[in-house]
Amino acid sequence: MKFLRLASFVLFLVVGTGLSANPFQKIHQEINESLPSGDGTVFRLFSNQSQESEVHKLFTVGVNQTSEEEEVELASLDLPKYIDVSPVVSNTVVHESGIVVKKYTVQKKDNLSKIARSFSIDVAKLKKANSLTSDQLKVGQVLEVPVQVKNASSSRVVLKKIFILPVPQSRVTSRFGRRVDPFNKYNRVYHSGLDLAAKVGAPVLSAADGEVVFTGRNGGYGNSVTIQHKNGYKTVYAHCSQILVEVGETVKMGRVVALVGRTGTATGAHLHFEVFRNGKIMNPESALGMTEKHVTKLPKSEVAGM
Repeated sequence: MKFLRLASFVLFLVVGTGLSANPFQKIHQEINESLPSGDGTVFRLFSNQSQESEVHKLFTVGVNQTSEEEEVELASLDLPKYIDVSPVVSNTVVHESGIVVKKYTVQKKDNLSKIARSFSIDVAKLKKANSLTSDQLKVGQVLEVPVQVKNASSSRVVLKKIFILPVPQSRVTSRFGRRVDPFNKYNRVYHSGLDLAAKVGAPVLSAADGEVVFTGRNGGYGNSVTIQHKNGYKTVYAHCSQILVEVGETVKMGRVVALVGRTGTATGAHLHFEVFRNGKIMNPESALGMTEKHVTKLPKSEVAGM
């Protein structure tokens, strides 16, 4: 009889422990196992490399404590208004061939054939460029000589990301698309954004230039910020612990708009990031991979002999 009571007690402990365990532990484990190895950061390239270690600290401080302590800790964080994250993917100078006009002063014993040979052009082209009706030249006469060169003009071509990762020092914990419901492991749901795990209080950056069109509590999204960008793009930043911008404010890429939190329907501290194009939701990772080309004509290159 004592043995039966002891067995019942052990069974009660096992079952009770199972019920009190974190119900989302297995779900998180399955999600993490499905992700590729690495830190999950899309990219982290700070413009000011000398300050990179200091910027890194901003994303690793924060707190993971009780709600009462969080407000005190977050209020004491000394956050900059902007964090300079470079969107530049490549920066190259492209040279283009073409015609440049060189000046030549006629010397003694010069003639059109000699001058044309020295510049590797035809006599006819030389005469046409100078509106000459005869082959006669005068010493000291200045001729314009059209010459084909490889670097007649140059352009700087810069390839930039359209959006930067809003929490550069973060880890992707859930991607866009269908996934296991974190509140019901037997159900699969559609995840409309990209979840970026970070400590409560880590800075949330505006992914691009734009205008703040919404701030405040938004149901299961908790404290949220919505920013309208050019070309019909819109980004949403959800589950924030604090919001640092106001509706109508114009922001630049890298503006600290909020702090990472776990407000609303969230199982842990992270930023839920969404991207829309012309009202239609899109995969945030696709948006983060998009680039645009900026071409700037440079002053004419110096060509020897010009």
